[in-house]
Amino acid sequence: MQDTTDHSSKSVLLNTFVVKKKRCRVYFHRGTLIWETERPPYTRWSLPMTDVLAVRYGDDWIHGVNVKEKQVSTSPTSPIVCPTNFILHYAVRGPKNKWSHHSVTMSHTDPRQIASWVKTIRNYLLGMTYRPRKVMLFVNPIGGKKKGLKIWEKDVQPLMTIAGIETKMMITERAGHIRETLLTADLSDLHAIVCIGGDGTFAEVFNGLVLRAAKEQQIDPDDPEARLPSPTLPVGVIPSGSTDTVAYSLHGTTDVQTAAIHIIFGDTTGLDLSSVHSNRSLLRLYASVLSYGYLGDVIRDSEKFRWMGPQRYDYSGFKKIIANKGYEGEIQLLSDPCHPAASTRCMKNCSRCLQHMHNSVPDKEISRWLTVQGKFFMVNGANVSCACSRSPMGFSPHCHIGDGCVDIILVRHTSFINNIRMLLRLSSKQKTLYDLPFVEVYRAREFTFRALPTLHLQTENVQRSQKTSGLSVWNCDGEVIEHSNVKIRVHCQLLSVYTRRAQDSVADSSSCFCSI
Repeated sequence: MQDTTDHSSKSVLLNTFVVKKKRCRVYFHRGTLIWETERPPYTRWSLPMTDVLAVRYGDDWIHGVNVKEKQVSTSPTSPIVCPTNFILHYAVRGPKNKWSHHSVTMSHTDPRQIASWVKTIRNYLLGMTYRPRKVMLFVNPIGGKKKGLKIWEKDVQPLMTIAGIETKMMITERAGHIRETLLTADLSDLHAIVCIGGDGTFAEVFNGLVLRAAKEQQIDPDDPEARLPSPTLPVGVIPSGSTDTVAYSLHGTTDVQTAAIHIIFGDTTGLDLSSVHSNRSLLRLYASVLSYGYLGDVIRDSEKFRWMGPQRYDYSGFKKIIANKGYEGEIQLLSDPCHPAASTRCMKNCSRCLQHMHNSVPDKEISRWLTVQGKFFMVNGANVSCACSRSPMGFSPHCHIGDGCVDIILVRHTSFINNIRMLLRLSSKQKTLYDLPFVEVYRAREFTFRALPTLHLQTENVQRSQKTSGLSVWNCDGEVIEHSNVKIRVHCQLLSVYTRRAQDSVADSSSCFCSI
């Protein structure tokens, strides 16, 4: 993404600076800053401006959210402040898709040269109008390991301050707080919404934004066939949850600094969101996975053990693996001709997602309806790969974030041993679920699930029905949905999210920029 003013993009600067006590020729032109040593051993550095976070005079101190910088004085009567160096803040991509913050100081004896370079570089950065300047940021203080506030203070706030991003920070107080705020708050002067939390916190953000957009455009979100509108603001997600599958699928890592740097960069991509309806009522939108059976039982059971923190999922998961309970159901799906096992990984510049960028309404003529019945240990509708540090490949490693499809992973109810085989596959760095004989994988644009038999669903008390009939619940981005019979529809690239995406492991070497 490139959007700069004509003047700044055509500017040419050439001079000699002292960098790390070495004289270097420094050259700036066409969005690239190059410097090289004047004497042997000759070393050359090249830095694209798209990787620059900010430029500041060398005597600035970064503290707090409001920074008043010292400017070169032009008045003969005022005290003369003559900075003789500037600091360039930039980011470098290292192994495993992690980006890190670096800085380099360039010194010159002439303050006018310093002022000229700082002004030119700043104008170029200001020309990147897609970069956010003012954001609303939500912090979930109790999600995951309860490190949300620490992440904000230690990692995120300093970077936002360096980049000159004005941040309106809010600490969430209860479930639904973010959604309620976004439905009513004045967002007119904001450039983005950012959240520090897990998948559930992120889900509250986009549920609130989509419902707000639907209300403004007078679109009924309870209509399963309605084309939901895209929110006007992009969203940044900084992970601090238990699994953080969305952040991992977007960035290829759950590194906090990487997520914050991606927000500062301002590059966005389209993320599919899937709607969940039951009885002509919108229950929720989700971005990671909707799961019935095993994971539904785990999330419902784990609510009793919140005092255990993230370990409650391991405890409840072990209990439900031992129980090995199966559920009768029928899935009807509008299949996509591209089978997940035959697809490619969704990485940076993904061709499949790029093809769908301008074609959000798929051609249903090339799809066909399929019906699958049986007894299942688990039914999953994966909107992204659902990869995380504990499951590097996720449920469906070939799932795409912006192709208008979900990958449906059906795990048949078999034996306890097969359940263990499935868990081992999920923790593998190379093997997938695709070739397990009791696992079926489909790619679909929409699907419905009907619990069998449905007689138990006619009662008014759904919770009582589930206890007496042996029905499970849905795990939707870490939240419980009690309704068993649902309709899921994918909304192609409905949400813009900040990310530069993960790069293929083959090309995953450190950045070509050589830091000093």
